[in-house]
Amino acid sequence: MEEIVMRVKEIAPLPHPADPGASIRARIQERCAEAKSYKGGDNLFESAFGINARRGVWRLRSDPLSASNPDSIQDGAELYISALEGKASLRIHLRRERSKKLIDAFKATLLDPACEACGMRFSDVYGDLGAGYIEAHDKVPVSSLDDEKATKLSDLAALCANCHRMVHKNGLMPVEELASFLMQLKSNRI
Repeated sequence: MEEIVMRVKEIAPLPHPADPGASIRARIQERCAEAKSYKGGDNLFESAFGINARRGVWRLRSDPLSASNPDSIQDGAELYISALEGKASLRIHLRRERSKKLIDAFKATLLDPACEACGMRFSDVYGDLGAGYIEAHDKVPVSSLDDEKATKLSDLAALCANCHRMVHKNGLMPVEELASFLMQLKSNRI
């Protein structure tokens, strides 16, 4: 809750309430039918331990990953041919920011960008539509930083979308390791 309060203080216009945490809890309770301060409308939140426990732990009432959500049940016996999608949900979280200017500067240094892992050029596959396109990968994940840290162009790698997903799959694989894996795979097929 402290991180959310600090973030709200950063982005909310002045004047801030004397107790921002209490204001956030009040807004949540206004959208919880069990709370005395419920104002009607969407019943979005519930107390995690029950309203009478007064523990101050809240969650979204409709958690898409809960066992009560039919789309999350995976018993192997039922094949879903359709599912309800597109429901709006409120999510409150902190997000570590990447520098758009650094990414743009990195991409500007690449004359004919090719994936550093597999060598694919989007222009070879998509023609003019793919010319100049590539994704920039932070070799040190921004999510692992405790605070702001200076990132240099040499801390970035040019990757195609598929290789970018692969280096992030099940942790973080170094780009060089993926490139070596792909070379080995290719030589085994020949």
